Amino acid sequence: MTYMQWMLIGLVLVLMELATPGVYLIWFGLSAFVIGIGALFVEWSVTEQLVWFSFVSVIFAVVGWRVYGRIIRSTKAPIGYEHLNDMASAYVGQVYQLTEDVVDGRSKIKVGDTVWLAECETPLKAGETVEVTGVSGGVVLKVKKYFDKK
Repeated sequence: MTYMQWMLIGLVLVLMELATPGVYLIWFGLSAFVIGIGALFVEWSVTEQLVWFSFVSVIFAVVGWRVYGRIIRSTKAPIGYEHLNDMASAYVGQVYQLTEDVVDGRSKIKVGDTVWLAECETPLKAGETVEVTGVSGGVVLKVKKYFDKK
C-alpha cells in the first residue's frame, strides 16, 4: 500500500470519529497516519504494514486510555450535577412516605411520579414517613423511620 492510501484511511477514520460517539477511531486514524509517514521512508510489504499498524494502534489506544482515564478521574462534576446519572443517590437524606406496608424488609415509596423499591429493617405501615439513608444496587433505596428533628 502506498503512503497516500494510509493517509486516506487515517483521514476516513478520523472523520468517522466525528460522526460516532466514543474515542476509539481516532487512535486507529492516527496510527494510519504514522504508517503512512513510515511508508514514505521505508519499503514495507503489506503484511509488515499491517503488523506495524496493529502495533502502533495498540500503543495509541493504551496511551489514550490512560490519558483520558486520568482526565476523567481528576474532573469534578459541577455543583448541582453530582447525581446527574445516579438519581437514586440524589434521594439520600430526603424524606418520603411508604406506599405499602413493609413485608420481609421490603416496601415501596413514591418519589415524584416514580415508585421506588425500599429496604427497611423495621416493620412499618403504609403512610409512615421514612428517610432515605442509602442505595443498594442503584435501584433499591435503603430507608429508616423518620423522626422529626425539630
